[in-house]
Amino acid sequence: MPSKRTLLAHAEIDHLQRKPLLRFEFPYIASKPACYDLKGFSPLKIDENMQAELGLGYQISSHVASELLLGSEWFARLYETRNLTAGNHYIESTTDPDEELEIHNYTGLCPTNVLEVSPSSGSCAVGCQYCLVTDGNHIKPITVFTNYSERLANSLELNRNKPIFYYFSPKTEAFSEPHLYNGIAHDIVRTFVRHFDSYPDSAVRIFIATKAGPRHLEVKHKGDSLFSLMGHIASRIQLNGSIGIMPQYLRDVLEPNAASIEERLDTLVQCRELGLYAESVLCQPLILPYLTDENISKYFALLASAGVRNIKPEFLTTEIKNLVILAQYINHYDPDLIGEFFRPYLSEENQNHIKQRSRLAPLRGVCVEYLKKIQTAAEKHGITISICNWVKHELGANADWVRSIDRASATNGYRCLGYQTALFPDNKGTA
Repeated sequence: MPSKRTLLAHAEIDHLQRKPLLRFEFPYIASKPACYDLKGFSPLKIDENMQAELGLGYQISSHVASELLLGSEWFARLYETRNLTAGNHYIESTTDPDEELEIHNYTGLCPTNVLEVSPSSGSCAVGCQYCLVTDGNHIKPITVFTNYSERLANSLELNRNKPIFYYFSPKTEAFSEPHLYNGIAHDIVRTFVRHFDSYPDSAVRIFIATKAGPRHLEVKHKGDSLFSLMGHIASRIQLNGSIGIMPQYLRDVLEPNAASIEERLDTLVQCRELGLYAESVLCQPLILPYLTDENISKYFALLASAGVRNIKPEFLTTEIKNLVILAQYINHYDPDLIGEFFRPYLSEENQNHIKQRSRLAPLRGVCVEYLKKIQTAAEKHGITISICNWVKHELGANADWVRSIDRASATNGYRCLGYQTALFPDNKGTA
């Protein structure tokens, strides 16, 4: 496996900064067929006639109808130009080392003691078609900040006495190929190692969410793998897998460059063997038509077999244009499910169920119905549920039990996204 990036023979011009930037290629570790290479696939135009065929008709506003058509045209352009996913290259830049890291607070109800570790911007090499950051738009180039570890070190120095989680990374895949072959992922962990060597009593902790498999964490930089580096500070790290509930054929196009479920769960097992806290999974996105009793049951059986003890479920929340992207693939594999996919989002009564950046969540009553199924299956396998504060706030009026759905999880130390507060030295860290 290559462990060094290949420098191309030319420099690209960054059209925003108007200065030459070096462009680097990287090899994909776990790539699957591109979403625009599906046999027999043809973009679907969701115009007025198609909306009527799907049973949407008078259930949606003229604005929503227009957005569906615009989304179809947008998808067709991405498909024709092969821009549905990021390319196999990135550029390098720098960031202000003295600027504090961003607080992770999307809704105003999230915890404020979590800081984001995001060493790159733009697209993500994993290319998730439902991405909450890009909303399915992977055209913007991947830019890796080569001096990010300096910015992180300054933040750690400033906050070493505070029970803060450093979240690596809510805006991209922590262990994506650009981060691995550039070495910034390793340098970030090295920065944490140096920090704890200097301040053994530091109150900060690390939270990692990842779709990576063991092959990603085995990539070496300057002789070190991420497994070996994280092993030095294992007791300070919580590593959560990120695994939604969907059939494998859909996962292959929606997460085109992610590791398989089995590989992601193996990462959790190997991290626990090193001493990391790796017993929780971000169960997202939940895509409604695929939340059948059979799929839910298989999902929890698989998690339980890998030693998972807690999940954080969250339904797909996205803008209408991004819904159209997902609908294209659902139509390709399961055309009978497209109306069922759209209706809980697009009905007039649901247009106020909005999260950050105008992202729609499904009908509240539908969310409650499926959360009950998930709770039943989770309890059967001894798995607890932690849940987003915004979700509880939005659904509380429809179901009082939502306010207590995470009671058992909270008793075990989990909060909101699944942050394990027991990792803090005084056990008073909140999340």
